[in-house]
Amino acid sequence: MAKRSNNLVGVTGEYYVCAELGKIGVLALLTPKSNPLFDIVAVSPDASKTVTIQVKTKSEHNKAGWKLGKDICVKKNNPYLFTVLVNLSYNEVEFYIYQYDILSERVAQAYTEYIKTPKRDGSERKDIDFRWWDLKRFKDDDLKRKNNWDILGFQE
Repeated sequence: MAKRSNNLVGVTGEYYVCAELGKIGVLALLTPKSNPLFDIVAVSPDASKTVTIQVKTKSEHNKAGWKLGKDICVKKNNPYLFTVLVNLSYNEVEFYIYQYDILSERVAQAYTEYIKTPKRDGSERKDIDFRWWDLKRFKDDDLKRKNNWDILGFQE
């Protein structure tokens, strides 16, 4: 099978999230591509609850994890903003659902640990403009987020 472009992988992840939301009875609408903070607006059928969702997708070709901008480490203090990490593979699609600020905190903590760890040659690591978030760094709390759409709060 041919390798997919990063743009196609990202768009595919967004459609998968919309499909999963539809399965649980939530209306999901894609936003224009120029929206910098979120990709999907999700609304309950009675319009009593609305959340926004940023989608980050990685394919099976990406062994390093999800590549996130360093701005992920800046909390937004918005309880209605979520991030869904999509792990897109040939056999299965996994979704890890986070309130944005929780993921922000987890990634910032992991990056701090990474930056403090010297390189193999003993030299210091330099700050970079992105943050890798990988399944290898997942803790129990992260694993419990797999396909856990209740985190969005539509089942309340």
